[in-house]
Amino acid sequence: MGNMTFDTKIKLNNGVEMPLVGYSTEIVGRMAFHDQTRKEIIAEAIEAGYRRFEIVESDDCQRALGDAIRESGIAREEFFLSCKPQIADIRDFRYYYAFEEILAQLQMDFVDLYSVYWPQEKVFYGYPEEWQRKAWVRFQDIYKEGRVRAIGLCHFQIPHIEKILNDPDTKIMPAVNQDQFLPLYSNKKVRQYCSEKGIIFGALNEEDETRILKKPRYREFENLGLHPSGFYEKSTLLKEIGESVGKSIPQVINRWILQHGALLNIKAVGREQMEEEKDIFDFILSEADMA
Repeated sequence: MGNMTFDTKIKLNNGVEMPLVGYSTEIVGRMAFHDQTRKEIIAEAIEAGYRRFEIVESDDCQRALGDAIRESGIAREEFFLSCKPQIADIRDFRYYYAFEEILAQLQMDFVDLYSVYWPQEKVFYGYPEEWQRKAWVRFQDIYKEGRVRAIGLCHFQIPHIEKILNDPDTKIMPAVNQDQFLPLYSNKKVRQYCSEKGIIFGALNEEDETRILKKPRYREFENLGLHPSGFYEKSTLLKEIGESVGKSIPQVINRWILQHGALLNIKAVGREQMEEEKDIFDFILSEADMA
């Protein structure tokens, strides 16, 4: 994917354009416990130029995000909002009502991407494919109603995707599948399968240890944030690559994700870190670095 910039968009299989780089509210929901604080953090992200926002209902950032967008003075159409219901809502057949709740919290009449979340056997009593199949049928109805511009999947492996695609009730192809994607977990088979089916692959790093939270202090954003830690911080290879291009380890990882053609979600709190994490378009990783 050549000539990328922070504003680059990728076209989904239904023609909708989606920004390549997005901002995840996951950490905002974890570390800020008041809507005003959450709104101020998200407003910083908007000022930093982020226009795609990834939200999960359980993060409880919908009200803050909606308020921040309205107060920004930027047209709603300039943003791309991607959301997922809670797992329990899918298991309990509440996906339609969950969608209504998300719209009500955002105080908006549509979202750009609505995704079925995580077919985990323990959550779905050993039959995740059947629950997800039924959810996908209802997601298609929401799409046909025009209240979502695209529908997708999250954490789906090849057998789960095949269950959706092979179902006679499937009339609309998933536009996106988001799953784990890191230097030591390249998820090659799922990425290749998605590419063959015309499904855009998005990178998630929910379980990795490349970031940890620093203890927050209310409204002192310069003291908040995510800082390199854990396994990847100790990687001498990533450190050497970063030093060779004048970048940090998180920046190297972010660039690695983009050069593989995957959607990138940035998790950052504080303007300095928001800017640093997206400052990845003035260098290119070599083939050896990408291996």
